[in-house]
Amino acid sequence: MISAEAWMERLRQDCGVCAGSHVLAAVSGGADSTALLCFFCEIREKYPLEISCAHVEHGIRGAQSLADMEFVRELCRQKNVPFYSTHADVPDYAKAHGCGIEDAARTLRYAFLNETAKKIGADAIALAHHRRDQAETVLLHAARGSDMRGLCAMRMRRGRFIRPFLNETPENIRAYLNQIGQAWREDETNACEDYARNRVRLTALPALEAACPGAEGALARLASAAQRDEDYFSLQLDAFVGKPLLLTDGACLPREKLAGLHPALVSRAFIRLAEAADVPAQSAQTMERLLRCLMREERCVVNLIGGGHAEFGARYVCFLRESEIAEMPLAQSGMTQTPFGIFAVRKAEDDEFGDGVTAQTMDARELEGAVIAPWRTEDSMTPFGAQNPVRMKKLLEGVEHGLRRSVPVLRRGSTLLWMPGVRPAEICRGREGGERMLVSFENRFAGCFSINGKYTKQNQGAKTDE
Repeated sequence: MISAEAWMERLRQDCGVCAGSHVLAAVSGGADSTALLCFFCEIREKYPLEISCAHVEHGIRGAQSLADMEFVRELCRQKNVPFYSTHADVPDYAKAHGCGIEDAARTLRYAFLNETAKKIGADAIALAHHRRDQAETVLLHAARGSDMRGLCAMRMRRGRFIRPFLNETPENIRAYLNQIGQAWREDETNACEDYARNRVRLTALPALEAACPGAEGALARLASAAQRDEDYFSLQLDAFVGKPLLLTDGACLPREKLAGLHPALVSRAFIRLAEAADVPAQSAQTMERLLRCLMREERCVVNLIGGGHAEFGARYVCFLRESEIAEMPLAQSGMTQTPFGIFAVRKAEDDEFGDGVTAQTMDARELEGAVIAPWRTEDSMTPFGAQNPVRMKKLLEGVEHGLRRSVPVLRRGSTLLWMPGVRPAEICRGREGGERMLVSFENRFAGCFSINGKYTKQNQGAKTDE
């Protein structure tokens, strides 16, 4: 093991942990996590750190699993470390959610770690993954046809999770435990080849190491090289494409920013879109379809894995998930937070009429019982100054298909009162004895859509020919 001084420098530089930080260590009771806790406790006096411990009993190995929990609890008592634990029913969760035992255990474990860190105010969550774990992850991802991001495997820090042992060998970790005379627990399932990672650890990696001595270290170095490349691509994306714009049910990027870029950057932009839209990671086949669709000039749609679809319009590429947006009552005064954005209502000044696009004056009586909702195909509205109702298709003429669900409406029953970007309905015109209210709308993607310009101005005077 490296010296305490060198290790603390690694914590500072690679993991973002400095003196005074509060670290929550995830400890199973196995050799690696036990060593992690012991090492943190060893250096906390010289390098002031606050250390806590979290343990998840997965409900898989019965009495042995419970004994692991008691082992960790006692270790924390001896070292004066706050101990947090939970019991999880991994088999039941896996059955209910249709996933494997490994995935279920990881989901429940990370959920508890995040919850505990938030509760105690921890700055980082320390995991005990080491170099062999990194090599196994690279092999698994490569075998499953992963892209370069998959070859990055695990990072020293991702979010609040840190992996200080990522460059250490398991042999060095166990040597450290033997040196300090610290026992640990052995998980018998580590020798079971029912799980993919165990098969890689027990069979594939030793075979590769026998054929190519030093393969474990080489795979770990490959991950580091891939991470450097991905960091560079991320900077290029920031420069040429930027961050996706969040929509009510997805995310979008300007199509012109993607046109002409190398496919390596475009595919990463699609990954960003998927993450921002909260849709699952897409297969290599889907990525190829997305790239081909981008090259076409016409509008096209690609179905996404896990539901939802990608829509390529004239101006924007949208990743949209399947979702239902419920109606929300409009606060008669003050702000209303909605999935679309923020609606605000206040009394209008005498000379205030709104800008005709994002703010409108309306009769207070018409706002009673109003709700904010998605528009309906059958909706129509007679805007200020119009003689006849205008169908939704006409009102949305200037909005790309992929952006239309992000346009809200204000309605009362079946009556459409206002759609941001359009003059309010004729019935909202101020009448004698009525109080004028200013209704404004602010969203995250202002400027992404342009409502039919014919209906954007207040124009409370002359009638149009509609």
